[in-house]
Amino acid sequence: IFQFSVLRALAERGHQIVVYSYVPPPSSLENITHVQLETHFLFANNIGSFKDFTKYFYMQSYFGYVIKAISDLMQPICENFFKEGNIQDLINSKDTFDLVLTEVQLRESNAVFGHKFKAPIVNFQGSGQWIPSDWIVGNPLATAYIPDRLSFGFSNKMSFWERLRNSVSTGLSLLYFHGSHLPRQQTVVEEYYKDPTTPHISDLLKNVALTLTNECKTLGYAKPYTPNVIPIGGAHISSHMTPIPEDIQNFMDKAKTGVIFFSLGSIVPVHMFPQEYINAFLNTFKRLSVNVLWKTDLENSTSLPDNLKITKWIPQPTVLAHPHCQLFITHGGLMSQIEVLHAGVPVVTIPFFGDQKFNARVFDHLGVGVNLDFSTLSEETLFNAITTVLSNSRYKENAVRVAEMLRDQPMS
Repeated sequence: IFQFSVLRALAERGHQIVVYSYVPPPSSLENITHVQLETHFLFANNIGSFKDFTKYFYMQSYFGYVIKAISDLMQPICENFFKEGNIQDLINSKDTFDLVLTEVQLRESNAVFGHKFKAPIVNFQGSGQWIPSDWIVGNPLATAYIPDRLSFGFSNKMSFWERLRNSVSTGLSLLYFHGSHLPRQQTVVEEYYKDPTTPHISDLLKNVALTLTNECKTLGYAKPYTPNVIPIGGAHISSHMTPIPEDIQNFMDKAKTGVIFFSLGSIVPVHMFPQEYINAFLNTFKRLSVNVLWKTDLENSTSLPDNLKITKWIPQPTVLAHPHCQLFITHGGLMSQIEVLHAGVPVVTIPFFGDQKFNARVFDHLGVGVNLDFSTLSEETLFNAITTVLSNSRYKENAVRVAEMLRDQPMS
């Protein structure tokens, strides 16, 4: 979604664009040609059990564990990507391109296309800047006040021990990145590109001319950016305000006391949650005087509360922008963070893994909501968090203030 918003803007200005992706562009334009790739690997489909899932997010606070976990995840994805028939056809073709737009953090083998087409690379940093992407563009790694966003839920005001943990984690991550991850990415280039004139992957990365990162300068903590890093977080929202399905539109329109929107994203395996967690959600919603819209892969049941509606898909930015949406219960993913802050809706956050604890800390920093720990989640803790945010007007006031800042961005 983040990438396609930029591609659409380029296409509308007359550029001819060829997109190789697993998912078709959300909108079709005459000068966008889509080449479908076969999906080989999805994280959510490779989780064996709820225990496996929780093991990952409990281990992520170990020093340097996150980069190893993501590297292990990305390696087969990169290999399968280069094995794909359409990608091999592209490598062996005589096509020419003036610019290569791709994502290179922890999939640095993609930088080979800059060499193939003798074109500069624009890096889409959909997950925001992190240690490897900062190293690639030469961004400062100021560990005294810039937290390792994927390992810890630290703020920019860290204690001595937090700064020490942050520095050690950053150092170990860089050590693993150069000592293990990049050599594995080099083997992908050598095995599937097969051009003896290809520079080493460290040199290929020097062809990254620009990084468009999914961050917003007005959110979170102050940090330096080199001139070749441009934050464009939220750029996708205006082009993805798709209509709400009629049944959900009616559900929200008729909710005069308001609607709570609940979504844990597309990766958190709600269908694997123990029944005690599902009961905590359902019993909490039953006690509320407002309607609840829950995006989940759970099946509808006759035992659902009357004020609850379940859906498997929903255009999230449009739902959050609905005037009756009073609260968003979220896992704290980056896209969800940007979309809810753009809408000016307060939050209750239940973070799990990745940057979600960091993003939840940003919500706290901005004063727009309350954070919960999933390991201690219960009906009472969830109900108290919801009623706290709904009954205290300062959360809504802060959310509206942040939304005004987020929408007031310089255009050049």
